[in-house]
Amino acid sequence: MKVVITRPIEKGSNFGEILKKEGFEPILIPTLDLVFKNINLKIDDYSWIVFTSPRGVEGLLKNLSLEDVKKVTSKKIGVIGIETAKEFKNIFGKDADIIPNLYTAENLLLALKKEVKSHEKVLIPTTPSTRDVLKEGLNAELVFVYSSEEPNDIDKKIDDLKKITANENKSGRKIVLTFTSSLTARNFFKHVDLSFLEVLKKQEVVSIGPITKKTVDSFGFDSKMHPENYTTKGMVFVIKGLSLNI
Repeated sequence: MKVVITRPIEKGSNFGEILKKEGFEPILIPTLDLVFKNINLKIDDYSWIVFTSPRGVEGLLKNLSLEDVKKVTSKKIGVIGIETAKEFKNIFGKDADIIPNLYTAENLLLALKKEVKSHEKVLIPTTPSTRDVLKEGLNAELVFVYSSEEPNDIDKKIDDLKKITANENKSGRKIVLTFTSSLTARNFFKHVDLSFLEVLKKQEVVSIGPITKKTVDSFGFDSKMHPENYTTKGMVFVIKGLSLNI
């Protein structure tokens, strides 16, 4: 079964390798290019550092001196989910202090509000496309350490996908579309014409979590998602389940 991956190329390739091991055929259509930024910041000003994605961890690291890297390990750390926690530990060698039970910004905010003192300043290394949820009720500063930009070959890749989808459907097979963020979905569907959109509605669609699902479903879908595990691992579980019914 062919599975379309819309996340940035590096992470998309990793996801594709996982799917290959499970017997699926990945089709990479990156709808985002990640561009890391140079910023000026004073780590000493913050008591907490909160990450909403693994790329925020990587983007912060690129802006730190060796001395600042050591300072990060003395801060209290909040992360949105297990994948971000793994990235932080791999880079900084420390476990996160807070990981919400459900991997959404809303649940992370609730967890942080119970721990962050009113006088403590919070640093959030993120992207301009991030949601503002975490600024609510926190003494937080968003610092943009990377941006998400559209590749210039999306139209061509979607034209190719039209042919692939038609061939699969003629053979009685569906393709699976996957989306790991709202932005990957918006960037994908803005390049899809109405006739192909109707074709895609007859395929299978998998979203990584409830926020992404809400965005995907606004284009006329009822995408599938794992009920608890908002990670690519959870997506693979869902895709495997779909393959049994296709």
